[in-house]
Amino acid sequence: MFITMASVLAEENYSLNFQGEQYNLIYSYKSSEHNGYFNGYFKSGEDMNSWTEMVAVHHFPNVFSPIETAHNFKEYLAQLRCPCSISEDEKNNRGMIDCLIIDSDDLPIVLEFNVFKYEKHPECGTIALQYVKKFNVDNVLQVEKVKSDFEKYRPKAIKQVLNYEMPELVKVDIGEIKLNDLP
Repeated sequence: MFITMASVLAEENYSLNFQGEQYNLIYSYKSSEHNGYFNGYFKSGEDMNSWTEMVAVHHFPNVFSPIETAHNFKEYLAQLRCPCSISEDEKNNRGMIDCLIIDSDDLPIVLEFNVFKYEKHPECGTIALQYVKKFNVDNVLQVEKVKSDFEKYRPKAIKQVLNYEMPELVKVDIGEIKLNDLP
């Protein structure tokens, strides 16, 4: 099975360049809940268990309003008490959310800065581009540094996601693999 999957992956270009860095597709699956695909791209040398940044593509084939999808996600984040901001572009039928997800109230904690861009999928439904930067924080001084860095980094990341062309959706189920190990 691995040899077959490796040859399929070697024939395809399952990588993308974001912010000047290469990200490789390491995980792709079709959701049984909404029948759309999720593609997870990670930096070279990183994987689903050990990563610093990730780019993902989400497809929601039965959701027809990207702006409404962004608002629904914002409501969900509000229930989790995650600070977030939303913007919408009705002319281009695009919604964007950026948020900070905090995994715990007690140190050490993981902070994830997320930016989502929701657009119409060319065939059906809505497609979203997600960029995540993860910060592992062990003490209060690190929390303050991350907050300071975050305020400087946030506008740049939002602009880069906004201007990034939506990647092609990969419609293949791929369990976690290490593309770095392929010939």
